[in-house]
Amino acid sequence: MFLYNLTLQRATGITHAIHGNFSGTKQQEVVVSRGKILELLRPDPNTGKVYVQLTVEVFGVVRALMPFRLTGGTKGNTLCSGLQLGRH
Repeated sequence: MFLYNLTLQRATGITHAIHGNFSGTKQQEVVVSRGKILELLRPDPNTGKVYVQLTVEVFGVVRALMPFRLTGGTKGNTLCSGLQLGRH
C-alpha cells in the first residue's frame, strides 16, 4: 500500500519576499514564498495591479530567499533559495 499526502488548500501567508529582475525583461518583479510555493509577481504600472507570472511548488519548505547577480552578467538577477526537507 502506498500513501499519498495532498494539501487541498494553498498557503496564503507570505513568509519571504524579494524584488529584482528575474525574467530578464528589465522590469521590477517580486518573488514571494508561501510555505512550499514560490510565485513570481509582476506589478502593472498602468493599473497598479499585481499579476502572477509563474507559480512553482517545491519539495520542502522555503526557509530563505536571496537575489544575486553574477559578475559581468547582463540577464538580470538569479534567485537562490534555501529549503528544509523532511519534518517542519
